[in-house]
Amino acid sequence: MKPVILQLVARVAVLLAFAVPVVMFIRSTGTYGASAGTVASAPSTPAQPLIALASRWNAGWALNGHKPTTNEMKMLLLTRALPAPPAPVTPLPPSLMLMPTTGWALDSGATITTDSKDVLVLRPLTNGRPSLPGQGQGWQAAYWYPDRTNHWHNYVVGVTATNLGAQGSGANATIVVGYSETLGGFAVTISAARITIQNRRRAHIYSGVIPAATAHRVNITLTDQLTVMIDGATVASFPVGHVHGGIGFGVWKASANSSLPFFTNLRVSSSS
Repeated sequence: MKPVILQLVARVAVLLAFAVPVVMFIRSTGTYGASAGTVASAPSTPAQPLIALASRWNAGWALNGHKPTTNEMKMLLLTRALPAPPAPVTPLPPSLMLMPTTGWALDSGATITTDSKDVLVLRPLTNGRPSLPGQGQGWQAAYWYPDRTNHWHNYVVGVTATNLGAQGSGANATIVVGYSETLGGFAVTISAARITIQNRRRAHIYSGVIPAATAHRVNITLTDQLTVMIDGATVASFPVGHVHGGIGFGVWKASANSSLPFFTNLRVSSSS
C-alpha cells in the first residue's frame, strides 16, 4: 500500500515542478493575459484596420465608427476599396443650341476645342499628341457625357459637317447616336458625296450617294426608328427597337494630307 502512495506523491511532485515555470512564464510575458484561465475564456480580437490600409473586404470594418477625411475618401475611391458613386443623370435637354465645351469622353487621349463660332475640332494624334493643322492621320472621336446620357431616347440631333473630302480623299465625318459606355451607337459617316450607316455591331446597314458638297447638314432622329436626313432630304430610315444612348462625333483622315472635317451648328432636341 505504501509503495502505491509514494508513487502517486512522486507523480504529483513532477507535475507541479513543470507547472510552476509555465505559469511564471505566462505571468511574466503577458502572452495570453493575466492567468491561464483567461486563455480559454477570452479569445483575442483583431485590432480595427487603419483606413489607409482598407481594401474591399475590410473597408466597412475600417470605417466603422470612423469618418474618413477628404484625402482618405479620395484614396478609398482611387483604390476601389469603396465603389464609385453613381454618376448623376444628364436629362435630355428641351433644346441644346450650342456645342458643349465640357463633358466630352475622348478616344485615344485627344483634346477638344470649341471656338467662339461654335465649332468642334477633333484632331487625330501624331506621336501620341493631338496633331497641328495639316498633320496627323487616323480616327478620333468624342462622346458627350456617355455615362450620363445612356438613357436618352426619342431625340433629334442636327449638326453641320464641314471641310469634307471628295470620295477617296479619306476625309470623313461621323455622327453617332444611341451611344453609351457599354454599347456602341449608330454611326452615320459622310464624305463630300457618300454616306454610310453602321449599327451597334459596326455592321454596314446602308451605303449611298449624296449630292457632292464640302459641307452637309445632317439630322438624325432616334426613336424606335432611326431616320437620317441630309440637307433636308430623307436618305434612310430603319426600325431599331427601343434604343437608348447619347451623341458623339468622329473624324477620319486617311493621311496627313487629308482635309480635317469639323462640326458646327449643333442642335439637340426632343423628337416628341
